[in-house]
Amino acid sequence: MLKFPGITGSVAALALAAASGGAFADDLQSVDLKVSGGNQTQNQFRYVQEPFFNDHLPEASGGAITTTFNSLDDLGIQGPEVLRLLRLGMFDISEGTLSYMAGEAPHFEALDLPGLTADIDEQREMTDAFRAELAEVMERDFGVTLLSMSPIALQVLYCSVEVNELADLEGRTVRTFNRSMSELVEAIGAQPVNIPFAEVVPAMERGVADCAITGTSAGNTARWWEVTDHLVMLPMGWAMTFFAANSENWNRLDEETRDFLREEFAGMEDRQWEQAAADIQDGINCNTAEGDCNDGIVAEPAMTLVELSDEDQALARELLLESVLPDWAERCGADCAEAWNAQVGSVVGIDVAVN
Repeated sequence: MLKFPGITGSVAALALAAASGGAFADDLQSVDLKVSGGNQTQNQFRYVQEPFFNDHLPEASGGAITTTFNSLDDLGIQGPEVLRLLRLGMFDISEGTLSYMAGEAPHFEALDLPGLTADIDEQREMTDAFRAELAEVMERDFGVTLLSMSPIALQVLYCSVEVNELADLEGRTVRTFNRSMSELVEAIGAQPVNIPFAEVVPAMERGVADCAITGTSAGNTARWWEVTDHLVMLPMGWAMTFFAANSENWNRLDEETRDFLREEFAGMEDRQWEQAAADIQDGINCNTAEGDCNDGIVAEPAMTLVELSDEDQALARELLLESVLPDWAERCGADCAEAWNAQVGSVVGIDVAVN
């Protein structure tokens, strides 16, 4: 899929590429990359991905690297198929939601077990600890090269029914998007249903679900507040995403160009974490019409913010540790669970039993 107009010749200005570790523009191959990004309503797409691929990379590379960049919405892709399409070479580089790929390999749920952490700094420490493990799985089993990982934002519940405590979710239908999340919802007494992100609003309008899970900001910018009225602060993960390259196409690039792109993606990864951190509270503010709303839409009417009691939070944690986490470890296998204990468990102070 890579298009090589040729190796870049003499360039008038030998400007250093931003965050490129000293790679000069005329050291880079001239290439156009076909890239699929995330959902265009999300702040990560609008404020980080789109400027990065459409403006920053061409500028930083002195025009050597350009992209044909599209959102999932533009491409008509729902999300779970991204890894397969990338492996087939339909794209050179793609963004995907890690836990969407859990059907391909349980490793992809390792950083997004619901309720494991509600602290973004701890989430990043976990991510860095497990990065090499996921990179190996992606390369070995799927032929793709991991370039970055980052969250969308803290995942919570948007409900069209009154919810003030976990017991209010019993018998309700909740939109989830990975197996572990569905297991926690079932353990609470609700019924999970899998609905693609872009189809949640019409599904909620039809009464297909009473609640739906997404980020504090992602649901706001997708206007979920038009079909829901209670924002329930039950931590359900982070919707961890990745950017990866088709390895065959990636290895066609020369070493200087790969090094340049690695450093650029590292810089973009930092910006995505910063955006996710800002989006947590900003999404709450925008949905509840309280406080400053900087990157979202002020909900009209405002949503009701529901903070769960200490008892409910403790119950959700208990369900995670006694049911969801052991079930995931069994699916992933002993080697995977041992790696998780050593790399992720050591960060969060949890040791999952290995059978």
